[in-house]
Parts: sequence; structure tokens; C-alpha cells
Amino acid sequence: MSTLRIAIIPGLIAGIISVFTSWLWMGVIFHRFQKETPETWRAEGLRSYLGASLLHVWAGIGIACLYTLIVRFQMGLFATGFQGSLYFAICIWGALALPILLESAIFVRLHRLVVLGQLLDWLTTSVLACTIIWWWLGR
Repeated sequence: MSTLRIAIIPGLIAGIISVFTSWLWMGVIFHRFQKETPETWRAEGLRSYLGASLLHVWAGIGIACLYTLIVRFQMGLFATGFQGSLYFAICIWGALALPILLESAIFVRLHRLVVLGQLLDWLTTSVLACTIIWWWLGR
């Protein structure tokens, strides 16, 4: 069975859940800090919410596919159980989201807590995708 076929459903589940966790992190907990740098932000609306939601779903599917490949080819410590899925989630987040968001924070005027919220948002997405696909593969 192809990797995408295996990972699509758990990736979609993780992506959809991450839309709601993203709303919690960025829409509820850290949203008020965006007011500190109003010139940085575009107007919010249905289009921006839909685009951000689709990015989370796409990321959930992509991370689930990558972790499925890791498990199928039994690549070291990442392929060993729940702990391996968490290690992979942290590594993929640290290799992709962390440097991109931190570099953006260096060059774009963002409140520190907004950056923290974005980092937590994408870490949550990564952890959800890896743990859900880990559970899915073990059923």
C-alpha cells in the first residue's frame, strides 16, 4: 500500500484537529499581543482563515506521510513507538517551523509572545500528526 494511501486519513484528522488547536493558540491565547504591532498584520477575514486552515491540513498530511516512511523503513530511534513519534515531531518542527519563524521574527516586527504562539501552534501540529499516525499504524 502506498505511503500516501496509508497516511491520508490520519493526516487529515491531525490537520483538522490542528486547525482548532491553532485557533486556541493564535486566536484565543496569543491574539491580544498582535495589537502591539498593528502595522505588521493584514486584515483578517474568511480568506485568511481558510488559507491558514488549509496550510495546517496540508502540513498534517505531509508530516504523517514522512513519519509513515520513517516507520516503514525502520529508521533508527524514530521508528520505535510513541517516544519515537514524539522525537520525530520535535525534529521535524525544529528543522522546518522553528528556523523559519525565528528568522521571520528577526526581520519582521512581531511581539515575542506572538512568535511563541506561532512556535507552539506548529509544534502542536507536528506532535498531532506524528502521534495520530503512530496510533493509526499500530492499530
